[in-house]
Amino acid sequence: MTLHWAARAALGGALLGGSWAALHRAEVQRADVRMGDAVRHFGGPALDSAVRHTTDLGSVYSVLGVATTLALTGRRRLATDVAGVGMVAWNLAQVSKTRVRRQRPYERDGVRRLIRKPTGSSFPSGHAAVGMAMFTLLGDASRGGVSRRLLHAFGAYVALSRIYVGVHYPTDVLGGAGMGLVAASLWRGPVAAINAAAVGAATAVGRRVLPPLLAIVGRVVFGMRRRQRPAPGAEAPAA
Repeated sequence: MTLHWAARAALGGALLGGSWAALHRAEVQRADVRMGDAVRHFGGPALDSAVRHTTDLGSVYSVLGVATTLALTGRRRLATDVAGVGMVAWNLAQVSKTRVRRQRPYERDGVRRLIRKPTGSSFPSGHAAVGMAMFTLLGDASRGGVSRRLLHAFGAYVALSRIYVGVHYPTDVLGGAGMGLVAASLWRGPVAAINAAAVGAATAVGRRVLPPLLAIVGRVVFGMRRRQRPAPGAEAPAA
């Protein structure tokens, strides 16, 4: 069962606000390190490679790739939604990074880093925000219960992968996931309602305005043709 968009947005807001409020507590920092170590504890060469090559499922490139694939397969409305919510989540995260200056795990605690050095602050995780927003939206649009749960799980996987590759603390990905959940919930709720109202209003206006407008255009065009047509019996001018 899918939560109502308002309840889901409240849950996302609680994750984002709670993780942000906990950043300056020393015990939270220590717990962050321990939980991050626990996530990476079972790593090995095969898992390292798999996670390294899939963590960018929460990137802008992934959003563009998924949106393009959906558009090419005829699901243009969903493609627009994916592109829109993905870019909103990414930009929100980037703006938040400029307000919260936090070192990354490999900078502060010497955690191994499996991918190239990212830019910006550690909090919140932009990949977690984008992954959660995009896969929540895709899951909600899915027709099957299994595929819905699988797509939602992909959002959680992206968040965990950012811890595993050493570029984020658990609180970073909780904040990013909360931000993505808020973005997806608002997109499916009030934003969708506004879009539907705008489309409905435009359709209603078109139905009222278009027929008389076409009639006027038709009369103008027909009148021009009549004026250009030579009168019966008129002789053509000599060459």
